[in-house]
Amino acid sequence: MRIDIWTHLLSPVYVRHLNSQAAGGRSSFFLAQRALHDVDFRLRLADDQDDYRQVLTPLPALLAFDAQSLASPAFAEVVRRNNDELAAIAARHADHFPGFVGATPILDPDAATEEAIRCVRELGALGVQLEADTVGVPLHEDRYEPLFSAIEKLEAAIWLHPCRTPERPGFAPDTAPFMLWQILGWPFDTTIAISKLIFSGIYDRHPDLKLIAHHGGGVIPHLSGRIEMMPWLAGLDPSGSLTEALHRLERKPIDYFRLLYVDAAMFGGQHGVRCVADFFGADRVLFGSDAPFDGQAGSYFVPRTTADVEGAIETAADRDAIFHGNAQRVLGIEPVPRRTRRPAA
Repeated sequence: MRIDIWTHLLSPVYVRHLNSQAAGGRSSFFLAQRALHDVDFRLRLADDQDDYRQVLTPLPALLAFDAQSLASPAFAEVVRRNNDELAAIAARHADHFPGFVGATPILDPDAATEEAIRCVRELGALGVQLEADTVGVPLHEDRYEPLFSAIEKLEAAIWLHPCRTPERPGFAPDTAPFMLWQILGWPFDTTIAISKLIFSGIYDRHPDLKLIAHHGGGVIPHLSGRIEMMPWLAGLDPSGSLTEALHRLERKPIDYFRLLYVDAAMFGGQHGVRCVADFFGADRVLFGSDAPFDGQAGSYFVPRTTADVEGAIETAADRDAIFHGNAQRVLGIEPVPRRTRRPAA
């Protein structure tokens, strides 16, 4: 069995918003991905994968809504409807979708906390997805502390998803060509967001918090040696922030990075999955493909991620843990038997 913990789905309310936008750009790209919003089509595609289930995750709102919309008081209601719709889809097709992840009106920390609690308590969400943008969404700041506290108490999880685009503050303009902002910038953004959370003391305050980082945790496992040597370089930091953090934190920085959970969405990078599992441990890696954002309705990402795990992980026990055991243990997922296979359209 494979439980794919990171598969995006556009809710009807998000689709209506995208349809209201001018043609072209990201809105048109998202709407052109049929598997991103056509549930019946999505179910048939899932049936083509042997013994395979999908956890539904939202499209990061920062990719679909402009700054004015995100800051509007009405946006919280849009997010509520998105979550209600994802919950209904998952409940209606529980044999294919054993859970869903909620969105939040992330720019309003109080509203985000309230919606996260509602999502988990009332709708049965496995957790919420938060945008990893340390400039626009500084999750490490004290105003987001109630959100992390609530998720820990609910024993839910947080999915950390990169989302910054060249037009958002803090991104170097020269990353706009060639999709550099996404291909290379997003793993960097994920790494910075996690690092700031760690140095803020997130795990000292919330030792049971379940943070799941996308794309194998960014560049953390690949640059772990540089992370490990950070305490030796505190004298080079003119701000003194590293020295202050080292005195305040209860453990070495590298030890906190190993507390993360990550997915295996490396897109055909078997060596990358091996590095991820070596650093975090197979017990902290979950199967996640990022489908259907391969432009092929997931028909590339899902088999390639499967092949990555099969090729990179030596023991059957560790492969089983990544494919489904960790999702069942960490997220409390209990898959139900599949109903009769759906006929092709």
